[in-house]
Amino acid sequence: MDLLKGFGKLAGDFTGRVLGGTVRVAGELVHSDYIKEIGNDVERVTAKTGELAGRAASGVWDVGAGLITADKQQTKTGLHDLGDAVTITVKGAGQGIEYVVESGKEVVTGMKENDKQLIKDGAKKLGKAAAVSIIAVGVIDIIDGPDGMDPSETT
Repeated sequence: MDLLKGFGKLAGDFTGRVLGGTVRVAGELVHSDYIKEIGNDVERVTAKTGELAGRAASGVWDVGAGLITADKQQTKTGLHDLGDAVTITVKGAGQGIEYVVESGKEVVTGMKENDKQLIKDGAKKLGKAAAVSIIAVGVIDIIDGPDGMDPSETT
């Protein structure tokens, strides 16, 4: 269902702009290009998350509707969307892990070679990855609610 894909993309873009823009403003206030870069990455990652959520929701909808109405093409389309969402997510996670490993290697190599600049560069990359992950995952937690919260506890 293209409506769900469009909504997911729109929500991701909007949320990404708000969060990334907020971080960029903070970077401007403290005159830090590093923080502004984090804002750019937060915007990009959050937009991608919204797009993937929309694709997955569309896939689930099409599979369910296709099974109910016995429309094999709609079911196939839904499975294709779900497969794409999973593939893109796995690739993104792999790239993220690779980035963290390479950044960690820079820090270790810098320590071995007593190269302060290499240590600093690797540590900045690790910090950036952590900040973007925390902010992007935090968005999902806000939408989903706190883990383990019983609805009866929200009085």
